[in-house]
Amino acid sequence: MDKKHVLFWVGIKSEDEHLRNKHGNFKYLDISKKCWEYWCKKNDVIFFPYEKSSEKDTSAHKATWTRWFDVFDQIEQSNINYDKIAVIDGSTLIRWDAPNFFNLAKGQITAFRSLENLRWITQSVDGYKDFFNGFEFDLKKYISCGFQVFDQTHKSFLQELKTFYYENYDNIMELQNVKVGKGTDQPVYNYLLQLKNIKVNTSLPSPFMLTHLYRFDWFSHNWQLNVDKTPFFLKYGYIWFYSGFPNRGDRYNLMNQTWEAIKGQYK
Repeated sequence: MDKKHVLFWVGIKSEDEHLRNKHGNFKYLDISKKCWEYWCKKNDVIFFPYEKSSEKDTSAHKATWTRWFDVFDQIEQSNINYDKIAVIDGSTLIRWDAPNFFNLAKGQITAFRSLENLRWITQSVDGYKDFFNGFEFDLKKYISCGFQVFDQTHKSFLQELKTFYYENYDNIMELQNVKVGKGTDQPVYNYLLQLKNIKVNTSLPSPFMLTHLYRFDWFSHNWQLNVDKTPFFLKYGYIWFYSGFPNRGDRYNLMNQTWEAIKGQYK
């Protein structure tokens, strides 16, 4: 049997009442799921929804962490003969005709450099500095955790991440929730990547990760061309990350508006 590419779509709806209120009962996940299911079917990729964590307490152990611990286990327990695995946030939509990014992911972990909000990154890195024993990050290598492509050779790295998380759980939670309040898994993930000098492929074209759509005015269009009012993100992007909005409710509202405008393309 030929090996298949797998898209591990992170769509856990926490039972925590505070989180459900904060994220509008996670209604945005239903929209994201439709888009990715369509794209996977079109590109002969196995769509694997990550909707149940190995941890019973999803408030104490959020999906932003457990996705890394569960991805290989859940896919292998399903007896899937896989080649590469993409781990994708459920706060994303993908354009109906986006090229197959698996063809551009070769050998190394594939991700995007996280340069869209350097103030947020430097604040989180500085906040964790003592915990990381003064480790100096190379911010040019700092990557986003919202899009990753792995193969079987990367299982050991995610196992090390899991071990580090559980051994340092109390300290990480204090930093994440009290002292720093930023970063969740991303500072630790990047720390271990750079500490172990693991090479990352960041050469994917930028249309595969349009993020902070509001801040960078991607919802606008070229008002000088009255004949074309297509928003920039639809014209020039493949994967849209709905993050960085002033209000949490904006995520669902804008994802829903996008879906209503383009759902006819997903047939």
